[in-house]
Amino acid sequence: MRKYNILVIEDTKSIREELRDILSFEGMQVFTAENGQEGIDKAKEHLPDLILCDIMMPLKNGFEVFATIQNINAIKHTPFIFLTAKATVENIREGMILGVDDYITKPFDIDLLIKSVKSRLFKEKKRKQFENNKLETLQHNISFAIPHELLTPLNGIIGLSGLMKDPEIEIDKNKLRDFAVGIFDSGNRLLSTLQKFIYYTEVELLLSNDKKKALLKEKITETGEHELEEQSQIIAQKFNRESDIELHIKSFNIKISSFHFDVIIVNIIDNAFKFSNKGDKVIIEVELDDSHVYITVIDNGVGFNEVTLNQIGAFTQFNRSKMEQQGLGLGLITSKKLINFYEGELIISENKPKGSRVELSFLLAE
Repeated sequence: MRKYNILVIEDTKSIREELRDILSFEGMQVFTAENGQEGIDKAKEHLPDLILCDIMMPLKNGFEVFATIQNINAIKHTPFIFLTAKATVENIREGMILGVDDYITKPFDIDLLIKSVKSRLFKEKKRKQFENNKLETLQHNISFAIPHELLTPLNGIIGLSGLMKDPEIEIDKNKLRDFAVGIFDSGNRLLSTLQKFIYYTEVELLLSNDKKKALLKEKITETGEHELEEQSQIIAQKFNRESDIELHIKSFNIKISSFHFDVIIVNIIDNAFKFSNKGDKVIIEVELDDSHVYITVIDNGVGFNEVTLNQIGAFTQFNRSKMEQQGLGLGLITSKKLINFYEGELIISENKPKGSRVELSFLLAE
């Protein structure tokens, strides 16, 4: 069993050595540092599982050490416990605002110290297990979803075009048209998948660029009701379901770029049609209050249960036994990221007795 690596940063030699002995007796590997700067250097070198750190120290105090650790990717999640003789309300508040895991006052109770250390190590172990499980699930989803969503339409295009170019196969005009429709539909499906992947990567890059984010925060979509109505009709026509769309909309201007608004509503409305059957209504409603616009999209299709709602993410597919064309989950997660960026909200719930209810909120523009 691997020993936990603990870093003790404490300028008082007697306390530093006492902590080393206590934790070593508990079977942990202990490294020590006598000031803040040395502590940072040893944290980079040893990548500890937990850090115990005094607050009042030479060179760098505990708050400065913690702030520095938070900017080092390899150890920014490392549990961090302050040791201090000055556990004032101000100290505790400052540490909690920064995100420190715990405070232990000096002179410390040995049992309390050990309990706190083991508790934080256990929580971090669970966090890592959770992240590893998420990564394994993502890897599995990617290995299954991407080949399926790319190869299925490609196989359709290649298969049908192969039949069309075979000189030994006679094809009448009606059959030729059917083949053309199949190729066209497969091409559109492939194009949609690639577009969603491009939008997803663009949003990920956008959210890491502070300058671009600041510029986008100033964007406004005027007469958003026209965008909403136009995109709704286009999508209904794509599914040959013009009679299934039901609109109850009002005029509004919102604080979001028109391009990103289009990306969001296309993703949401497209899902409503994709996961429902011809003849089932897709209802789109708009309501306003003094500060927000609320757009609700309701369908009577497959729907989501509580489990699948909690699993929504990129490269995640649901209910394959009920619906073959699932996509990569990129449209929904891209929409969610964009809505959060523009300080809106996305709520997805069951529309009982069947179907889904998607509620979007956006800030009203003045």
